[in-house]
Amino acid sequence: MIAQIVRRASSPGFETWWRRVESVGCCAHPIQLVGAGSVGRRQVAWTRCNNRRATVCPSCSDLYARDTWQLVHAGAAGGHHNVPNEVAARPQVFATLTAPGYGAVHNASGARCHPSSKRSVGRCVHGNTLQCNVTHSIGDPIVGQPLCSQCYDYLGHVLFTWHLPELWRRFTIALRRAVAAQLRALGMDRGSVRVSFVKVVELQARAIPHIHALIRLDPLTAPTTQGDQSYHGPAATRGGGESRSGTGGSGWVSPITAGELSALIQGAARQIRVDVLADGGEVRELRFGTQIDAQPLSGDAKAEPVDTAPTARLSPRRVAAYLAKYVTKSLQDFGITARRLSIEAITTLDVTEHVRAVLTTIAELAERVEPMAGIGRWLHTLGYRGHITTKSRRYSTTMGALRAARAAWTRRQSAKHPERQGDTRADGRYPPVTDVPADLDADDVLWKFDHAGHTSAGERTLVYSAALQRIHTRRIGLVEARCQVRDQHGDPPGGHDG
Repeated sequence: MIAQIVRRASSPGFETWWRRVESVGCCAHPIQLVGAGSVGRRQVAWTRCNNRRATVCPSCSDLYARDTWQLVHAGAAGGHHNVPNEVAARPQVFATLTAPGYGAVHNASGARCHPSSKRSVGRCVHGNTLQCNVTHSIGDPIVGQPLCSQCYDYLGHVLFTWHLPELWRRFTIALRRAVAAQLRALGMDRGSVRVSFVKVVELQARAIPHIHALIRLDPLTAPTTQGDQSYHGPAATRGGGESRSGTGGSGWVSPITAGELSALIQGAARQIRVDVLADGGEVRELRFGTQIDAQPLSGDAKAEPVDTAPTARLSPRRVAAYLAKYVTKSLQDFGITARRLSIEAITTLDVTEHVRAVLTTIAELAERVEPMAGIGRWLHTLGYRGHITTKSRRYSTTMGALRAARAAWTRRQSAKHPERQGDTRADGRYPPVTDVPADLDADDVLWKFDHAGHTSAGERTLVYSAALQRIHTRRIGLVEARCQVRDQHGDPPGGHDG
């Protein structure tokens, strides 16, 4: 690898190659596209892999986290990305829906894991001790492992993971019905309030997912994004210049408070039940765990100390940073890559016995339970088949809109500072290629996939290191900027932006 790094850094085409690397933000797995322009000249363009996993591409995952922060914060605080300021005054609740307990596991709560009694040491039916007097740190590899693997309900664990999208779907239906019932009790139209949300799925240390969601109440006819024609009638003049209704403006006051919304969320989550067919014809009842947290948001971001925990005092900035932190995580921490796995590969993986037992249970369900035959395709996600991040349509801006705005900005910058690289040969193994000229519209070229990733581990190491250095430098700059603001004004900005 060192020889590959030296060979690339000393090659005549290094400057050209490095400009291409910087053009995609030091992406560790770029996609190379080739095409022919109007004159038939071969053109080459690089684009990002846009992978959210930090272990795959730190540059793209950092960008994905920042986009997530923008999406969540715009929907919580408003005032940017065409989201009106009024959304900050609407009832908002940060909810966490966890999985039930399927067996005692080691935890990192800051106290002794499972303290034993002075009189006796408890043991399970298999003879294993159910006590642990060690205070585990968060990075301890034993955290999340069951105290007795034979007592742990792996079947229930896998069934919950597989059916979590259905549990969430039923929860949203139950919450909307609960809001409608609350409105009827107040003598109001049941359809006068709309429920909007954004959610992020996080994998706990015991290798089971749970949900973080930011839920907001909106007036039915109020636009969430300014200039969105979908909120105007089809017969409106000039493509949506006339609003359907005059209600739902900046003076709207929700008939349901954030505290009442929190109670409705907890009630809806506790009533959800899903009956599924398990191995041997057994019917299992699935539900959310008893640890359901629902905390109202505070709109005063400046009053929050920077170093407080996310659950100490919630603000839009704090919650946005909290959710953005989890979207870049992957199963790499459990020893599983992002590629699909085969059942035969389970015994060869370098994973804990707990994770191996989860994978084995998935393989058995795929073979024995016909309705769950497709679960075998999701071994690489430990049985979870949903998206990591989802949102309701009118909650905030979209990832596509953020990427389109960034692409437009990049094109404007390129037009201001055109740089032609010309034909260049990177080294003996590379064909002569040409970057897209500034005066050529990339949309007029028929692009085709050429290859993905760098050609050697040495090149990838160079790019990977540069990406980490850029991320570190940017974060240091953010900290220094906040310190200067705090010193000048004596008022902390309230949280970080991921």
